[in-house]
Amino acid sequence: MNESASEEEQKVKGRTGSERRSINEGRFIFRQGETGDSAFVVISGDVEIIKHVEGDEEGIVLGHVPQGGMFGEMALINDEPRMASARAVGGPVDLIVISRETLQRKLADADPFQRALIDILSNHVRSMAKTIAEAGLRAS
Repeated sequence: MNESASEEEQKVKGRTGSERRSINEGRFIFRQGETGDSAFVVISGDVEIIKHVEGDEEGIVLGHVPQGGMFGEMALINDEPRMASARAVGGPVDLIVISRETLQRKLADADPFQRALIDILSNHVRSMAKTIAEAGLRAS
């Protein structure tokens, strides 16, 4: 059985001491290329992840992040600009904001092997997202 939004929120907030943010449908949470200072956990609603490439103003939808999912963490892990944009879809979205400091504190406690693996996987995701977006543009 799924946890209610308030139970999920309390679980995340209790571990991070983070704030809550509400985003109206159609609004961007962040845009590709921006500096990332926060990651987000979806308490309710749906977030669309969009990769923009030259020559395509609408972008390629890479996926959706449902309730309980996290997004925006890669910019904090790699200390690189946002690789894609995130937008609220299908209604309003409630989020828990995870600060850069909180995520870095959690990662600092990770075993060096685990940390290296996180970095490698994050770089693979960035590379695959770029390839998918470019392939999607060519297929259009």
